[in-house]
Amino acid sequence: MTTEVLFFVPEWPALDNPILHAQVLSVASFLKQKGIACRFAGAETSHSRAQQAAAAIKAEYDIQAYIVPGLPPHAGAWDYWASCRRAYGHMQSELASASITHVYARSFIGSMWVRRLARKLNAISIFDVRGVVGLEKQLGMKSSIKSRLLSYLELRESQKADRLSTVSQNLKRYLSLKTHSRDIIVIPSCVNETRIFFDLTARNEIRKALGLDQHTILLCYSGGSSAWQRMGDIVSLLKDICLTSPRYRSLFLTTSLPEVTNMIEQAKFPPGQAFIVSTPQNEVHRYLSAADVGLIMRHDTIVNNVASPVKVGEYLACGLPVILTRGIGDYSDMLPDASVGLLLNEDTDMVNQVVSFLERNDFTHLKHAAIRFTKSKLTMSANLNQYRLLYAPK
Repeated sequence: MTTEVLFFVPEWPALDNPILHAQVLSVASFLKQKGIACRFAGAETSHSRAQQAAAAIKAEYDIQAYIVPGLPPHAGAWDYWASCRRAYGHMQSELASASITHVYARSFIGSMWVRRLARKLNAISIFDVRGVVGLEKQLGMKSSIKSRLLSYLELRESQKADRLSTVSQNLKRYLSLKTHSRDIIVIPSCVNETRIFFDLTARNEIRKALGLDQHTILLCYSGGSSAWQRMGDIVSLLKDICLTSPRYRSLFLTTSLPEVTNMIEQAKFPPGQAFIVSTPQNEVHRYLSAADVGLIMRHDTIVNNVASPVKVGEYLACGLPVILTRGIGDYSDMLPDASVGLLLNEDTDMVNQVVSFLERNDFTHLKHAAIRFTKSKLTMSANLNQYRLLYAPK
């Protein structure tokens, strides 16, 4: 029997959601190239955007897309539920005579409807668990009751789905402990190697435009300005590093341009040593290629212990060894062990740790090591066997 997967993700706008395109549609396109037939069910805010999304997904990914309208621009939990319900009703009739073998969901709300649809189609339901939503929400909620409810629903779906996919070994252990499930496949947040890669031409162009010579070391932070991303700590650390030498410069690659600009001004960053750039997703690899090292900081909590931040793979794919803190998924152990990262000890002088790392005799060779590591661990091709296990027959 031919494997045919329906990716069911109506919780996000299908036309331009970057995570949906990078982590769902890109995967579907990759699997199709490997002989696994794929379709997509999603949602949009209007009929016209739904039509645009279906056409764009077909043109860019060669994936048949079914897009239902009605998803509000600023959707909440009930909107997600209603959007999934509409998509479920549409797909029941649309796929009545299809040979779908697997139906994929990315949220516990989506999984509720995917299990129903899978039963109708005599298919396998798959829940891709990317984190611990209840605990994530608890960080920003006054009501612990609501966060406990979310945790309950997520774990309930993890027990009821036919198969689970997770992004880290830590998350697999967490789910195994909580649900006693053994059918869990680990696939990290993979980079699409055709879109995220080291670009030597871009490196030379961008460094020239920024006025950097070959001896300048450019430290890069890529991401937003939310509290959980520890932006204040990142700005402070990079400022202190730049104060040690004019040879060091910092690149902030972010969509939160006003917020990050304000933080850098408030921190009194050394003049001329910080570059703040907002760029489309398809240009990110160009700017990462121009840098020399990537930085990510997180608090050592369960939420971060089970995560697999996409930016880590993006840094490495573009040749950037990663400076990181404890408790970031599998990476805090994995990257130093593979000699492509520096694990910071936050109890001692972090500036000295980073400067010592940057001044290593073999530092320039780490770029090639980072790229090799990505190709062996964090690309879709490297995880093809895991994908085949996840989408294997019953």
